[in-house]
Amino acid sequence: MKKCRVRLRTKLIVAAVIACAVALAAVFFNNATSVILSVSSAELRAMNTRAVSAAVEEASAGISYEDIVSVTYDGEGNVAAISSNTPVINGIARRTAVLTQTGLEELASGGMSIPLGAFTGIDALSGYGGSVNVKIIPVASAECSFVSRFVQAGINQTLHSVYIEVVTTITIVLAARSENFYAAAEVLVCESIINGKVPQIYLQGGLLSPGALVPSG
Repeated sequence: MKKCRVRLRTKLIVAAVIACAVALAAVFFNNATSVILSVSSAELRAMNTRAVSAAVEEASAGISYEDIVSVTYDGEGNVAAISSNTPVINGIARRTAVLTQTGLEELASGGMSIPLGAFTGIDALSGYGGSVNVKIIPVASAECSFVSRFVQAGINQTLHSVYIEVVTTITIVLAARSENFYAAAEVLVCESIINGKVPQIYLQGGLLSPGALVPSG
């Protein structure tokens, strides 16, 4: 009878130890997943900015303001119309989107270093300990739009700047769960001084979408 009690007590102790180990492992795994997602999203946002800058630089190489925008004047030398070059704008947008995705994948291919202290969940220890390299493969898609801005640069002179805004949807997929987030970046493509009086409606317009005309009066 005594031996049975000892065996039962031993089994209960073993079961309790196993239960504690499983609970601790679950807590650690959940905390580790949260840390990896948090660090990865921050790193990928920074990488996305670099990828977009490089993509726009390559996609718009050799392209000038005159290739993108046409300015028409009236008989008095004032601006009569400002229009966009649809094929060129569409080409830059498509090329930028593809290059952004490729560039982001290349930047993330080396993985990300996370200090061991970060896995403890204690802020004071987050930067301590050796680093663990975590392999992350982001799934990304990019959408591009053009933004047109006008700034008075002098008497009858207006600085017209054309930017491309890239919004990247990034998905981080891990064994436990996945996370989606957006990363936006804006890069100057070209700019030029427009001589002559520009109608107020142009100055209020901000969006220069592929294929669209800048609003005219």
